Amino acid sequence: MDGAADSQGIHAAISPSETSGESRSEQVRLRPHSISIALFVAGVILLSTASVFVHSHPQPYPLDLDTTLTVQHLHPFPWVNDFIEFVSALNNPTPTLVALAVWLAGLVTTGIIRRLKGKSALACFESAAGIVGTVAIASGINFMINTLVARPRPLPNDCLAPHDCVKVLSTIPVHSFPSGHTETDVAYYGFLLYLSFMPAVRRWRYYHFLIPLQVFAALDILLIGYSRILEGEHWLTDVLAGYLSGALWLALCIFLYRLITYRIKRKLEMKATIAG
Repeated sequence: MDGAADSQGIHAAISPSETSGESRSEQVRLRPHSISIALFVAGVILLSTASVFVHSHPQPYPLDLDTTLTVQHLHPFPWVNDFIEFVSALNNPTPTLVALAVWLAGLVTTGIIRRLKGKSALACFESAAGIVGTVAIASGINFMINTLVARPRPLPNDCLAPHDCVKVLSTIPVHSFPSGHTETDVAYYGFLLYLSFMPAVRRWRYYHFLIPLQVFAALDILLIGYSRILEGEHWLTDVLAGYLSGALWLALCIFLYRLITYRIKRKLEMKATIAG
């Protein structure tokens, strides 16, 4: 029933000429600009070059040590560091998996409810798949690069001077480059921000309730790198590589998401036209 209703709605609302014109317009928007392609390729080359260089010279560089010691010697209000460390803990593997499960369950449940009401549930299912797929791709690529580069994590005996050593919050048996927290955070919250600014979401009557979540997502992306350095879990170069890697795979996933959802939409439109 839902599929028939959707098909009738599409067929009634869109004439063949309108569909053709809108499709050509959407196809043009979907084509990546040459500048975007050039930036993506340059980013991949930079990340690859940095990975090879760090693999050959895994020791912390002077800038890494200087940055970590400077950050750890800062003494802002206690609640500032507490909030920054909370941001880091929120992006640990377990909380991230729980958050993904909640998003997945919420979107799927919303989709089922919409289907039972005779409305289209496609956008809910597409969003759920997009979020999970983006995080999975970013995490998988991070694991691959992390394993190949095999850079040791910061240690308490990494010192700039005899009595000026790095404070390490915890020792994790995982390599350091690039920062997994940073990469996953950029991909995860970045994709959520992308979804929140889509036209259909912005037309939602309760859209203003999403603004605090959007602000938190942006802050989380900005603070995650600082938190990893503050806790002595990663070097500055790990964090910068995490931001670059996360941005690259986020851009790729958004492009794939737009392309796949467009093709699904066109397929439904064609079915509606044939059925009419």
